[in-house]
Amino acid sequence: MLKNIYEQIEYQDLTDDLRLIADAMGIDVLRNLMKNLQGVYFYVPRVAHLDKFILRYMQNNSDKTFKEIALDLGVSTQYLWKIRRQLKKR
Repeated sequence: MLKNIYEQIEYQDLTDDLRLIADAMGIDVLRNLMKNLQGVYFYVPRVAHLDKFILRYMQNNSDKTFKEIALDLGVSTQYLWKIRRQLKKR
């Protein structure tokens, strides 16, 4: 039986963007992504774009200051206040 074509892909065959994925997650994960999600474009957002997560993180870490939470998430304290106000309005 013919070996899975994706198993034959080696690191040196990859484009620069695919190498980033392979370096971060491993070549086997990359092969699986290519096999099952070929042709799909991905955008990987920064944590700052996950407003619901940020609000939940703030609620789950209410013992921390806004400054500590901002450092954890890599955002500014002003951004945290903005997210909190926006989500409370909803």
